[in-house]
Amino acid sequence: MAEISRILTAGGLVVASCGLVIFGIGAAFVEPSSFEMNVGTILMVIGVIAAAIGILMSKRIPEGE
Repeated sequence: MAEISRILTAGGLVVASCGLVIFGIGAAFVEPSSFEMNVGTILMVIGVIAAAIGILMSKRIPEGE
């Protein structure tokens, strides 16, 4: 259980940061590209949710394990 929470937290933060980069790439064009902005937004939301679940899981694990 502890390993899953660490994987969710780390993976979620990585996915969220990649989503931010993709969102920035889409917004950097003269005419913003909606596809990249949509994909970036979706990745950011999924990453934040996964990281939050991982953090909450790690808080519920007793200290002894």
